[in-house]
Formats: sequence, C-alpha cells, structure tokens
Amino acid sequence: MQARLVSYNSGDSIPVGSTVELDGNYPVTVTAIHPAHDDEDTGMVAIRYEWGAVENIDPVRLSAYIAA
Repeated sequence: MQARLVSYNSGDSIPVGSTVELDGNYPVTVTAIHPAHDDEDTGMVAIRYEWGAVENIDPVRLSAYIAA
C-alpha cells in the first residue's frame, strides 16, 4: 500500500503535485512522500517552493500526517 499525506484539518488526502501552505503561510508543492521507517519516525515530505528550491520537511509543517 502506498503512503499518503492526510490533512489534520479536513481529513482529505493531499496528493503529490498539490499546492499546500507551509507553516500556514507559504504556498509549496508536494513532490514526494517518504513514509516512516519505524515507530519513532513521522516520515518526511519533499516540497518545492515557488522559486524552485526543494526541501524535505516534517509533515506537521503542512498540518498533515503520513498514513500508510
């Protein structure tokens, strides 16, 4: 089963390619979802800023979590 990003607020899935708000302020595009490797890990989400920079972040910064 493929990991998916889920919004805390609505419960809706956030697909790769979607634009979401980082820290509630900055629009970013979700480029990949990296699921957790163990119980201590929350996984990571790869994002791209509108100016082109990329970063791996904790999903909570998108008000979301990773579901398996």
